[in-house]
Amino acid sequence: MNFRFLLILLLAILTLLGWTFVHHQYLSSRQARLEQIAELPVYVYMNEPARLDSLFYQLKHEVPEIDSLVRETGLQAAEELLQSYPDLGIPANAQQELPNILTLWFKPSDAAFRGREKVLQILTAKGLKAEDVDSQELAWGHARQELDALSSRWSNSTLFVALVVFLMLVYARLFLYLSDAAANRGMRATVLESIRAGEAAKWQNGLLIVVPVLVSFGLYHLLLALDVLGQQLHWSFFAVQFASVLAAVLVSVLINSMREPERQETRGITVSTPPNA
Repeated sequence: MNFRFLLILLLAILTLLGWTFVHHQYLSSRQARLEQIAELPVYVYMNEPARLDSLFYQLKHEVPEIDSLVRETGLQAAEELLQSYPDLGIPANAQQELPNILTLWFKPSDAAFRGREKVLQILTAKGLKAEDVDSQELAWGHARQELDALSSRWSNSTLFVALVVFLMLVYARLFLYLSDAAANRGMRATVLESIRAGEAAKWQNGLLIVVPVLVSFGLYHLLLALDVLGQQLHWSFFAVQFASVLAAVLVSVLINSMREPERQETRGITVSTPPNA
């Protein structure tokens, strides 16, 4: 195992570690946007307490994407408004006429959008009008657009990074093949030496395929276990890294096998005789 191969192996490890870090930053940014969704509740206004209680238990059991539900009477809502805005001056008779409020908070995940749509379908089936529901349609729509744009940009970036890793490793592995061929140019190798060279190349290819991805996977989960990182990556990300490295090594092996073998020079003794001999 020569020094050049160790440098290429180290380069591959550092490249995959950098790729993993960037992907972790993307997931952290996406999770931060999902946390903002959790701060966008849906409000339901109803005058009948019995219907409100029935809706409360139905949503609690049928929509697992809901994080919490809070019931408030009109009087409780008026008291909270007066505490927050003491100068509001709500008359006592108006406080009694305020509707009951059901507040729905969703979990900070992509499933929150599906859960919100299911809630709106249930409310429509219950006969609630649009003015009885504050769904914050504009805020949720804007959040959905931001997440879709972020996912689209990241998908394109992932393809670009995978291509860069692929090309880098292909050229690096071919450089090793050509370096070994240049070092042995003009030398006739024995059968044993050829076998040893082939075995060494197989070991190098195996290490180049396994070690970088294994280090990336192991170091990330070690930091995760030590609570240094808080966002867990899906296994498919490391599968993409492995596929990129594997494809690069296989392509480099294929290209090298298509290269014409070096012609071995035969060094013999040339005997010349004078023309008049």
